[in-house]
Amino acid sequence: MFNNNNDTHRILLVDDDASQITLLNKALKDLGHVFFEQDGLAALNQALATRPDIILLDIEMPGLNGYEVLAQLKSNDVTVDIPVIFITSHDSKEDQLRCLAAGAVDFIVKPLLPEVVAARVQTHLSLRDRERRLEQVSRHARVTLESIGDGVITTDRDGRVTYMNPSAELMTGMLLSEALGQAIEEVMPLRMGDDGPDHINPVHVAMQEKREVGMAFNCQMLNQRGHWIAVEDSSTPLMSDTDEVIGAVIVFEDINESRAMALKMAHTLQYDQLTNLPNRFLLMERINVEMGQCKQNKNKLGLILIDVDRFKLINEEFGFDYGDALLKKIAQKISARLEQNQTLSRHNADQFMVLVPAIDSVNQLAHTAISIRENLAQIVSLYPELHNFSISIGLSLYPDDADDPQSLVMHADAALYRAKTDMSQTGLCFYSSEVESFFVSRKERYSQLKNAISQKNYELHYQPIVDTNSGETLAVEALLRVRDEQGRLIPPVDFISLAEDTKLIIPLGEGVIHLALAQLKQWNQGGFDLKMCINISPVQFLDPHFVPLLLSKLDEHQVPADKIELEVTENMMLKNMEQVCRDMQQLRNLGITISIDDFGTGFSSLSYLKELPIDVLKIDRSFITQIRGEKPDDTLTRTILNLANNMQLAAIAEGVETEEQLEHLKTLGINQMQGFYISHPVTANEVQARYLV
Repeated sequence: MFNNNNDTHRILLVDDDASQITLLNKALKDLGHVFFEQDGLAALNQALATRPDIILLDIEMPGLNGYEVLAQLKSNDVTVDIPVIFITSHDSKEDQLRCLAAGAVDFIVKPLLPEVVAARVQTHLSLRDRERRLEQVSRHARVTLESIGDGVITTDRDGRVTYMNPSAELMTGMLLSEALGQAIEEVMPLRMGDDGPDHINPVHVAMQEKREVGMAFNCQMLNQRGHWIAVEDSSTPLMSDTDEVIGAVIVFEDINESRAMALKMAHTLQYDQLTNLPNRFLLMERINVEMGQCKQNKNKLGLILIDVDRFKLINEEFGFDYGDALLKKIAQKISARLEQNQTLSRHNADQFMVLVPAIDSVNQLAHTAISIRENLAQIVSLYPELHNFSISIGLSLYPDDADDPQSLVMHADAALYRAKTDMSQTGLCFYSSEVESFFVSRKERYSQLKNAISQKNYELHYQPIVDTNSGETLAVEALLRVRDEQGRLIPPVDFISLAEDTKLIIPLGEGVIHLALAQLKQWNQGGFDLKMCINISPVQFLDPHFVPLLLSKLDEHQVPADKIELEVTENMMLKNMEQVCRDMQQLRNLGITISIDDFGTGFSSLSYLKELPIDVLKIDRSFITQIRGEKPDDTLTRTILNLANNMQLAAIAEGVETEEQLEHLKTLGINQMQGFYISHPVTANEVQARYLV
């Protein structure tokens, strides 16, 4: 390798012919610092090391040829923009086009003429210098735009945003990535004064009239945070070299700094400086507002007061910085378990308060408090040096416990004190003794339920569904039974609603599916052909993992899909009709049948029924019980049966308890029935012994 002493430009020559190197060096040495390489691999390394301003590259070389070297240069971010001139002995049109198509900026045909080589290289070096100057000007302009305090936005000729500087992002509340391509009116809506009419954005006038245009004196802009701010601005058209409008630029500033300062001071007065949560004063205002809403809507308002036990000792042992970091982490953990309409505030140094508006029952408040406590239990794993970390929680209800904000807070504090001092408590206490009694009972049942899930203390009983004409058992309905620690069965009425409220129904439902499919597989292998009906809670069905889980269990147990019937309730249709229909149709496409359980007692809308992909209506037992005596009332049963027939759905009567009911239903044309008269729910062995022989 040889190089000269001129470092104005860096020129790399790549040619395996020494005579060509000598010729090129002589022609180009006055134009800059010249480097030479005689093989392609060395040339690539030299290009990375010196980053030349231009490369002259011979095509015909041993090892890597010129085209291969160029391809690697273009694939590297460091060398991709370096202009390359090919040196070639081929001058056909096809060869020339191939050179340019490969990415070369020019080509020089052998034999080389030194004057021509120097002139072409000089031309491309000049272009390179011009590009760099333009890049520098552009870079300086961007730094200037991004440093000034005024907002700057540019648009195309249609008034769509092409650029925003950081000040504009701050004032509009929208990032450049979000604003690109949006109409200027969407990014910075304008109006005339307080509550005035919309104001046309000046960019349109500037482009239309090809002049600088100022904004009206009392103009206001709506930012993305929903705040109107007073702004002052001007707009200028952007013109092309041919004097055509290609866009516009608008420069604006917030002229109400005193208002901004006032807002900042108000934020300081209303928000906690450490966690940026609402403080006690702002929370009291919100409680007052929500109490007014509760009076109108006839619902309740809950308050959850959370205290970090022994926080003073934590500060003394680990320091205030550690304590502050812990408080911020606690705030994050609480926030993660709250709904959108619930407000978390920092009450004082080691206390947080959650406002839970518009609740219908104490269950909702209890569930929120338990969820918060469970999430805060994870603090122990994040801070293992904290020994015996714990929290205490006090709860109060409006209007049950108080009729004004101050009393509601005081009663939550009283409940918190009892939670801390009463050793019989588990760190969570209601102010009201009646509510507390209910909650303790519910809490014990919740603990039993969680234990039953972890210990698998649950089982299935089965109630046959028979064809009363033939006596054949067509299907069985799987019914969940849960046992407590002593092995006693817990009545379903005592745990189903609790499981749904706390979403424990999801793991319970998974267990039911597993047990039911395993039993059905065993019966099928024994030669018994029947269908398994499985009740699915709305909470379970709407869980995004439900359908994949069901399909995986069908595959695991090798059970035919057409032997499964899912029983869902009408109320599920109120949750998410679109998802419900989509998932139902997916399951039906596999052969699974869908039945509406307890039909007639829920939402009962013919409009939704028409849309649903279902197969069966199960007539609720409340209608069947009316069929008794000399004048049985079968009006509703007939109506549901006619509806099912008209929609080509099967009808099953539930809750058949007497021979009289069975015979009357047969006269109506209902042959599929279940109920205590036919069989109580029994174990799998009893089903096989009594109904599958």
